[in-house]
Amino acid sequence: MKKRSLTVVVLVILTLIIVVITVDFMNNRPDRRGDNPFKLEVEQYRKVDPALISHKESRNLSLGSLKATCMVYNNGRLYVAGDSSLVVILPDGTAEKRYNILPGPTSLLVTESRYYIGYKSFVTEYNLEGDMVKRWDDLGARAVITNLAGDGEQLYVADAGNRRVVIYTAAGKRVGVFEGKAEAESGHGFIIPSGNFDLAVNSYGELWVVNPGKHALENYSDDGRMRGFWENSSVDIEGFLGCCNPARITVMEDGSFITSEKGLIRIKIHDQSGKLKSVVAPPSLFEGEKAPDLCVDEQGVVYLLDFDRNVIRIFEPKENG
Repeated sequence: MKKRSLTVVVLVILTLIIVVITVDFMNNRPDRRGDNPFKLEVEQYRKVDPALISHKESRNLSLGSLKATCMVYNNGRLYVAGDSSLVVILPDGTAEKRYNILPGPTSLLVTESRYYIGYKSFVTEYNLEGDMVKRWDDLGARAVITNLAGDGEQLYVADAGNRRVVIYTAAGKRVGVFEGKAEAESGHGFIIPSGNFDLAVNSYGELWVVNPGKHALENYSDDGRMRGFWENSSVDIEGFLGCCNPARITVMEDGSFITSEKGLIRIKIHDQSGKLKSVVAPPSLFEGEKAPDLCVDEQGVVYLLDFDRNVIRIFEPKENG
């Protein structure tokens, strides 16, 4: 009798356990979960004070069947690479030239005598007739090249996979590498949670590298010594939010930075010390979350490569900007 009663008690307990587990599972289905109290609500940050907006969208350039992956401006022309093509676009949107290149470009740099095209783990060098001059050394299986920058004599390669900047001569000889570690207490190395890692050389010949995990822009010498930096982690328009922003940068003639953020897309202009000067394009103008590639001309016209729409969007300074 006691054995039978014990069996009944055990069965009741097991039944209760199964019921509790089932109810908990049903209540935690994705379609039945309550709101996450720790979720960052970004809707309120989509609105930007109109007084901050310095540019207006004037027109778009269609890229046709080309699935573009990178874009730069040089000497009155836009250079766009994607698929297996490099296209030279005139200001009126006409495709002046089209070259066949290796498939899968990730980044692009144009100088007076060369086209440098980055791929996942190597860089290729083309002459201005579109002929490949050289394929540079492979940076290894872990490499993820995200951008190129240079001043005509040296070329800097952003390698997000290895969290480093690799330095080459214009002819492709590797002459240096650094990981963003400085002797000062402010040194912390490059923190790269995702494949967003950008760099640029300004009109003064200074190399600036984004440290996306720190929401920082850092100035380095060629021996890897940090010479200065600024950072701003904030959900407000003055700063950067998310795990790894700004995702892309370019520089203006006066040394100001134009930044492109992923997630909540915001295109902004900061002065050399990081202070917000204006907003080129607010989040309300974008549909997706992928940061547009960007470049700027001598008149301050900003060109955005909108990956979601696969078009080049042109933003001109307002007359009273």
